[in-house]
Amino acid sequence: MFSPQKHEKDKRSQVEYEVIQYLTKHDFNKASLAIAGYEAGQVFSRGVGIDWKNHNPDNDIALLKTIFGRTPKILIHLGNEKLEAVRIAAAMMELWGVNRAKKWLPTDFKTDLPFDNDTTARMLLFFAQHQAALERYRNEGLKYVEVLPTSDSCEACKKLADKHYILKDAPELPSEHCTHKMGCRCTFLPVV
Repeated sequence: MFSPQKHEKDKRSQVEYEVIQYLTKHDFNKASLAIAGYEAGQVFSRGVGIDWKNHNPDNDIALLKTIFGRTPKILIHLGNEKLEAVRIAAAMMELWGVNRAKKWLPTDFKTDLPFDNDTTARMLLFFAQHQAALERYRNEGLKYVEVLPTSDSCEACKKLADKHYILKDAPELPSEHCTHKMGCRCTFLPVV
């Protein structure tokens, strides 16, 4: 008997598999367009006001290049194999618009970092997003940023606050010195 829910779940699983294959080959354009094609075919696609049928993958590609091309200091102790798994999971989180990576990591995956696997992937994703924000600020002609920690940030992160940083001298976020179990959740604010 045909089940629409199972059919839809199978369809999404197939697209996820294809996207992972594209990411493994660093074909970021095809990865972005595969998800856009999937979303365009949904009755209720994700995202308010997103025109998936006319999706421009440029922003995705720029973020994915950072995810796969640079390693934040907070994750520098991961070996290459583990780092590649985290890169794929972080990229999938970004492309699918979710905040959990577990689904795309091996079931027995361990990082030996002081936070869980989802947080590890989020640290890589946050790094890429922060780098994109700094680039956007540069392009807009802004000169300074400040760091906004969360109310429960660790002391190392709180020490970054209340200072104006020249864009080129802005501290790396997520902070490599963060000790919070949820990782660094600081963000940059433009100073205008």
